[in-house]
Amino acid sequence: MRTSRKKRSPQPGHANAFKEYVLGLRFTLETDHKPLVPLLTTTDLSKIPPCILRFRLRMMRYNPEVLHVPGKCQISADALSRAPVNSPNTSDVQFCEEVETFACSTVDQLPATAQRLQEIIEAQRNDEVCMQVRGYCQVGWPAYMTHEPLLRPYWENRAHLAVVDDLLLYDERIVIPQALRLDILDCIHCGHLGINKCRARARMSVWWPGLSVAIKDMVKACFTCAKELPKPKEPLMPSSFPSRPWERISMDLFEYGGRTYLITVDYHSRWVEIKLLPTQTAKCVIAAAKELFATHGIPDTVISDNGPCFSAVPFQEFAAKYGFVHTTSSPRYPCANGEVERAVRTVKGLLKKNDDPYLALLTYRSTPLQTGLSPSELLMGRRLQTPLPVLANTLTPRDLKREREEVVKKEEIYRSNQRQSFNQRHRAKELPDLTNGDCVWIRDQDRLGKIQGSDAMVTFCVTKIIPTCSPMIGQFFDTLIVASIDKECLK
Repeated sequence: MRTSRKKRSPQPGHANAFKEYVLGLRFTLETDHKPLVPLLTTTDLSKIPPCILRFRLRMMRYNPEVLHVPGKCQISADALSRAPVNSPNTSDVQFCEEVETFACSTVDQLPATAQRLQEIIEAQRNDEVCMQVRGYCQVGWPAYMTHEPLLRPYWENRAHLAVVDDLLLYDERIVIPQALRLDILDCIHCGHLGINKCRARARMSVWWPGLSVAIKDMVKACFTCAKELPKPKEPLMPSSFPSRPWERISMDLFEYGGRTYLITVDYHSRWVEIKLLPTQTAKCVIAAAKELFATHGIPDTVISDNGPCFSAVPFQEFAAKYGFVHTTSSPRYPCANGEVERAVRTVKGLLKKNDDPYLALLTYRSTPLQTGLSPSELLMGRRLQTPLPVLANTLTPRDLKREREEVVKKEEIYRSNQRQSFNQRHRAKELPDLTNGDCVWIRDQDRLGKIQGSDAMVTFCVTKIIPTCSPMIGQFFDTLIVASIDKECLK
């Protein structure tokens, strides 16, 4: 089958002439116009240009295997195409008129008013690139497009382009000239939808080269959308494993049954201590902490949140007197103190499920962890006697130097696997660094701020936004990224 470069499609009459021989059979259809291969084989009619769609509908009764064969290899078809038997008859003229009418009907179905369509037509006429594309669509495209970078994207999609009723179309979508693209982008993003939704809206009506990238950049640059983005997930930073028991501990308060408890967990052994507090004052917390330190010794580091009892001056004086370092986690980010938060969940489960909480704690402390040793063995070097019968010699303290070395290796593997699993599950990624002068959005205070200083890119000093300062693309952060914002720094 020889295809005219101007028509770009065979007459369905070629197949109709052999209808008695090919109808209901699988046959081979050869064409020298390669873009026709996907157009004549696709089943998604919405992606076919209007000038081809009519032909495709009439060819759907047949089941051809469309192949591309260069014109120089189609000797018979090439010769016959240059020596027509007769002139077009009345049926041929009528068929062409039907095709033109069908193609023009697609314009009436476009989601735009007549005035808006006329405005787009005028803009296409005033656009140099669109005028050249319109010309190529009417007289035929060149075989190659090497020295026209602006026209090459159109040339690559030439099989989808057509001029219908003086309007340049991409399948059933309007080709938007350069002058109207910003207005069309605003219309696409008027509901502040996401990137995928905006792209889906654009695929319904408009097209131009690079539309997908333009939508992505527009949504990322939208200030309103950036403020409402979900909180990003950063890569997990697991804490280091302490070298000895009770070197680093974590404290927190929790309520159960209308009472307040102080919970303390050792980072090395996972040993848990709970103390009932009469009140949530710093004085009561200090008294409970002194009782623990008298039993297990003074730790090097105590980690807690920024609760009133821990941030009070008496607790700071207590830390200075006993000689331990008091470290607080990030505000409104409990995951930063995840060790004790997980311990709270475990202890609450024990209290709910057991009538005797002391026996439940004893059972927990004597049960082996994933490292193979129980919290009591890691903390005290011995097993605890429980109602479960054991041999007497297993309760004797023993040297666990070799086992502790294995514990360190297992903890490193466990933390590495935990970090990898978390990052993969949450698709965590590194966030951009903040520098002095960057404009940021503080979620919990619902306002803009400006970075004035930082401490190792962990704690940032933020001041109120300057009226002339405009946020940079992508520079929108919350307290998860601006890890700790001191209220005294907010001027």
